[in-house]
Amino acid sequence: MKSAVIAFLTCLLVLYVQGKSDTTKKCKCLNGYVGRINTKVIKGMPDIRQPNVFCLKTEIIITVADQEKCVNPASPLGKIILQNMQKKNEAVSMTTTTSQTNTQSSTSQHTTSTM
Repeated sequence: MKSAVIAFLTCLLVLYVQGKSDTTKKCKCLNGYVGRINTKVIKGMPDIRQPNVFCLKTEIIITVADQEKCVNPASPLGKIILQNMQKKNEAVSMTTTTSQTNTQSSTSQHTTSTM
């Protein structure tokens, strides 16, 4: 009896997870883009979705007054957002690479000095 209940609950969990993942497999910016917007009213970081199998275009989603709005990636604001995110990603990868190099060099110096 217990195994039947566990199997049933497992099936429900699998169906629930599959249903949740379907919501992210489509374009969110189907109703167009915002026009001009004051950048001071944007809350938080923009969500940038790269093209994939389910949505063939780049989407930039911002939060304004507790609502999600889409920004056209070809617009001036969209270009600025994409450039800033690219710069931020490059800075993070440079920091990570530098710290890994420093860790490796200090480790190799430590092992060399103990020989």
